[in-house]
Amino acid sequence: MKASRLLFGNKPQMFGGNSREAAMWQRMLVLCCMWSAFFVCRSRGQQVNIGAFFYDDELELEREFMAVVSAINGPEDEQTARFYPLIKRLKPEDGSVTLQEQACDLIDNGVAAIFGPSSKAASDIVALVCNSTGIPHIEFDIADEGVQAEKPNHQLTLNLYPAQAILSKAYADIVQNFGWRKFTIVYDADDAKAAARLQDLLQLREVHNDVVRVRKFQRDDDYRVMWKSIRGERRVVLDCEPSMLVELLNSSTEFGLTGQYNHIFLTNLETYTDHLEELAADNETFAVNITAARLLVSPDPPAYSLPYGYVTQRDGIVYESSEPPRTLLHDLIHDALQLFAQSWRNASFFYPDRMAVPRVTCDFAASGGRTWAMGRYLARLMKGTSGVNSTSFRTSILQFDDDGQRITFNIEVYDALDGIGRAIWDPRGQITQLNVDVKTQKKMVYRVATRIGPPYFSYNETALELNLTGNALYQGYAVDLIDAIARYVGFEYEFVPVADQQYGKLDKETKQWNGIIGEIINNDAHMGICDLTITQARKTAVDFTVPFMQLGVSILAYKSPHVEKTLDAYLEPFGGEVWIWILISVFVMTVLKTIVARISKMDWENPHPCNRDPEVLENQWHIHNTGWLTVASIMTAGCDILPRSPQVRMFEATWWIFAIIIANSYTANLAAFLTSSKMEGSITNLKDLSAQKKVKFGTIYGGSTYNLLADSNETVYRLAFNLMNNDDPSAYTKDNLEGVDRVRKNRGDYMFLMETTTLEYHREQNCDLRSVGEKFGEKHYAIAVPFGAEYRSNLSVAILKLSERGELYDLKQKWWKNPNTSCFEEPDPDATPDMTFEQLRGIFYTLYAGILIAFLIGITEFLLYVQQVALEERLTFKDAFKKEIRFVLCVWNNRKPIVAGTPMSSVRTTPRRSLEKSLDRTPKSSRRVVIGRSSEEMREMAQGSGSSSGSNNAGREQKEARV
Repeated sequence: MKASRLLFGNKPQMFGGNSREAAMWQRMLVLCCMWSAFFVCRSRGQQVNIGAFFYDDELELEREFMAVVSAINGPEDEQTARFYPLIKRLKPEDGSVTLQEQACDLIDNGVAAIFGPSSKAASDIVALVCNSTGIPHIEFDIADEGVQAEKPNHQLTLNLYPAQAILSKAYADIVQNFGWRKFTIVYDADDAKAAARLQDLLQLREVHNDVVRVRKFQRDDDYRVMWKSIRGERRVVLDCEPSMLVELLNSSTEFGLTGQYNHIFLTNLETYTDHLEELAADNETFAVNITAARLLVSPDPPAYSLPYGYVTQRDGIVYESSEPPRTLLHDLIHDALQLFAQSWRNASFFYPDRMAVPRVTCDFAASGGRTWAMGRYLARLMKGTSGVNSTSFRTSILQFDDDGQRITFNIEVYDALDGIGRAIWDPRGQITQLNVDVKTQKKMVYRVATRIGPPYFSYNETALELNLTGNALYQGYAVDLIDAIARYVGFEYEFVPVADQQYGKLDKETKQWNGIIGEIINNDAHMGICDLTITQARKTAVDFTVPFMQLGVSILAYKSPHVEKTLDAYLEPFGGEVWIWILISVFVMTVLKTIVARISKMDWENPHPCNRDPEVLENQWHIHNTGWLTVASIMTAGCDILPRSPQVRMFEATWWIFAIIIANSYTANLAAFLTSSKMEGSITNLKDLSAQKKVKFGTIYGGSTYNLLADSNETVYRLAFNLMNNDDPSAYTKDNLEGVDRVRKNRGDYMFLMETTTLEYHREQNCDLRSVGEKFGEKHYAIAVPFGAEYRSNLSVAILKLSERGELYDLKQKWWKNPNTSCFEEPDPDATPDMTFEQLRGIFYTLYAGILIAFLIGITEFLLYVQQVALEERLTFKDAFKKEIRFVLCVWNNRKPIVAGTPMSSVRTTPRRSLEKSLDRTPKSSRRVVIGRSSEEMREMAQGSGSSSGSNNAGREQKEARV
């Protein structure tokens, strides 16, 4: 009483001293304190009920649910809100009615959220019940993504499983990153969600029906029938339940789908729960490359390790565990509970007085009653949550769209056999490769597709004789190049010659590639090398490294064997009959000119111009002079004697015109006949080849040159292509060797269009081949690899290194140059050729023969002269020969004395001035002019008359005649 008085002593005065009112205020104050204490205690220990559905065979998921709830609640003294799980167990035969009853029972018990059920439920009745009562509904397994009309009935539903549309886009990006252009999609026809999960890949079939095939199967079918229909397929996208995977792969073994160079991509995010490593261990022929996709988990374990299944990799070491595998649903349940707990705490912070346990029922909500308002607020909070850089969630980033579908997540691409991650896909569509050091690596032997065709690839005869096998059986430029690249990059390889010996051509009817390109597309080879040209069509099917050789296209033609020039080769500019007519013309002109000159008065001249009263006249146009002038004119040589009379000049001028034409014609044709620079025929390029029909030409059918001409819009190329198509028999060949054989056999009637590098090689091997014209259509040789091949960049770097070191040039010199043959080098037709002695030796021999004949004539005349001297001077022939030869060898003495007894022949050879002196001393009375006689005849007559007149005069004349 005292305490109460002290506490309320002044109250009666304040309220007018009314004791009844004071008591009332005291009761109200106590009640307020009690309510405050009650709310404080309730807020610190609030119990939040959460419901969940699990089937009887989902005990591991139920255990995970309970464990996560316990972890979220934490120690009891730190709890501000305690989540209390209410579990409803279902049976596989439970239908929508049972699900509705169970859901309503949970709502009647005041649950703040309902989790589940899994995808085993065939109805979405739980989502409809939650949407009508305002209770948040959280799913953690794949579910049907409803159509637009059904979305208003699922506004409170969130699903942490990746959205099927985004997942489909991720699969398409991954397959595109693989570089697959031809593959088969295989999925379970009983799986209603498979079509949505693979919709982006299935749309490729509508665009590329020829390269993307689709096969369906059912659980009770004979899988071998399905695998047989795609026998030979090397790339498969397989979507199936993990429990069916081993049986499916086992049934595909007999059809070659699990070979070393096959690739299977598994789309199920829980493939890791099956024991694929045991399948590979039991089957030695099981060497297929299996790649799978799974949801990336962070932050523990790390992104590059395996978080599920029996195998785990940490710090480069692979661990095996005997514990039951942890599946994706375990982590999605964990994230679903964490998402709801964070949203509840955030809502409690802003609205602590409104976060009371919901008190609604299904019946009340169905009759139009009020739903739980905070339920929609919690759903909005969860949809707006971003899991970026959050350690609370195991499945990395976590974001939803307005419909509650999860749109952000990361996909890890991993090796399904060893469980090691290889790449990461992100929502932007980017794929990041992971550099992981793995201790246990598969031994990879690269298959190199090629074709037989020297000098790039051919059989080693020595290896065949020794019965060697493997790579030692082959030789060539491509063999050495791959060996050099393998040493630089560090890999093993084996050569696989293609059966059809084709480079690679697309069949327009079957839409299939053959040859080397087909081997790479079908995954039968990792790379292809030979004289394989980069073309636009081939680049749509495979990828190429940097070029290792540049080239063009040229024309291979037949070259007649080199024939040694004959001695009379310099006479070839004119035919034999021309030379005969020239000789006849020279002889006739000589005779006719002599006659015309002798009947001409003006060509008789005074031998002594100073003597105005000559006794004789001389005519210089005798046979010797006219013959010399005729020959000198045609040989364009000079002459000291010229005609005087008009008729002789006209005669000579006409001959000069003839001589000029003959000499110039001979000079113009001489080089063409003495050298081989003149082309055999008039074909110098592709335009000339297309403008004629006599010489046929062709190329390899379906090769790069064929495509160059077929796809070009240039007039010359189209004309050449049409001419080749119209030839009968066909102008095309299967390979270069067949084209070379046809050129050699037809001997100029067939030409072959081929790459310049191969043309150079065959020219080195065969001296009867030549190249016509300049190269056209620049091309490049490179190594073909599949799209997305990670080793392509390493091959390109190795090729560039070899080029910088000069090894590519050395390899070409090694295989192109043939040291065993020495062909006649055909001179450049555009350059001025150098004439050799072989071509002009006939002219030299003619000169030597002329000189020899002149010397023989001179020696004969000299010997006859010595014989006369010996007789007249009464000497022996030997003494006379010594005397005359001594005088001949004294080349500095140009005067020879005339002595008594000198033969008349020597007198005739006496210089004209001496003769004139002797004739001047002849009396005029004894001189007379005789028309038609030469001066020499007159001198003989004068000497004859002088000797008959007396010995005194003869002695005097002989004395005066001495020099």
